Amino acid sequence: MANYVIKCKLCGKVYEREYKSFRCSCGGVLEVLVDLRSSKWSVDKDVRSIFRYSQLLPDLSHHVSLGEGLTPVVVRSSGNYSLYFKLEYLNPTGSFKDRGSAVAVSKAVDLGVDEVLEDSSGNTGISIAAYAACAGIKARIYVPNDIPVGKYSLIKSFGAEVVKAGSRDEASRKVLSDLSDRRYYIGHTWNPYFIEGTKTFAYEVYEELRSVDYVITPVASGTLLLGIWKGFNELAELGLTSTIPKLVGVQACGYDSLSHYLNDVRVTECVSPTSLADAIRLTNAPRLPYIAEAIRKSGGFSVVINDELIVDALKDLYRMGFAVEPTSAAAYAAFKLVRKELSGKVLIPLTGSGLKYLGSAESPLYKVFVGEGC
Repeated sequence: MANYVIKCKLCGKVYEREYKSFRCSCGGVLEVLVDLRSSKWSVDKDVRSIFRYSQLLPDLSHHVSLGEGLTPVVVRSSGNYSLYFKLEYLNPTGSFKDRGSAVAVSKAVDLGVDEVLEDSSGNTGISIAAYAACAGIKARIYVPNDIPVGKYSLIKSFGAEVVKAGSRDEASRKVLSDLSDRRYYIGHTWNPYFIEGTKTFAYEVYEELRSVDYVITPVASGTLLLGIWKGFNELAELGLTSTIPKLVGVQACGYDSLSHYLNDVRVTECVSPTSLADAIRLTNAPRLPYIAEAIRKSGGFSVVINDELIVDALKDLYRMGFAVEPTSAAAYAAFKLVRKELSGKVLIPLTGSGLKYLGSAESPLYKVFVGEGC
């Protein structure tokens, strides 16, 4: 386990690891800084979870794990590029969020909290609820009113209390108004430990592929993109790679907040906000400036996708045998839009499972494959 401190990205203030607040006293976003000078690349291959990389993860007394990570990579080659899909929807609760939850909930246990609070469009809520159940602590999850039925049911099934709070942005505001000394806000949009989990995605890519030229990923709160950026930069600092992939951040119509921070944006025709990509319907991500900075420094760009392209991409992915949610299809839709510009190794994380959308005529998958989307 690595020594670390917590540092504010805005004012630079440094906190000890016992600090419980989700943000700096100045209001800034916090990050975990692992001491790489005293760390080394070491993989414990007997551990079948992200904690196989514990030498580069924060020093924690508890490891709350459901076997997250080690997701398969499937390759499709064509023309000037090789396209790789990393099947993050095969994580324990059906999304990449399990990587972040494993570290964040482990830290919550270390802090001795009684209850964790989270706001989520669905996937993180499911994940936090499951890991809290595994750890034996209570969870309260704040969700939008239009959360897919399958996601809502899964959160409830793990024993969490669910609070419906209007829109996705309203859920973010509501959770902060309900905090108390005994309730720990574990929210992934702010929590610095969450990205310590998602950075293991980069470690796995390095283990299997050594390097990739592009990573195309959906963006809402940015925890996966920032984790990938951090993980590859740590590998570079350790002298293991000189290649950091260009990052392509994908957003959906009506929620294209990156457009305000980046000049290099590819925008499709947007008639109305997305009704399909529910996992990226967020406008007030606290880390937005840092997401844009990572994309810019990597030499990447952002893409804004409409629902028509998401539907086409979703059908393509199912024809390939990938049971994913519409948000995963947004990344593939972006790839189809810009693929003539790409070369080398292109990686798309398929971020969430489509199985969470079964059982309701109101679900996006029903509309695409059975109803009005056909």
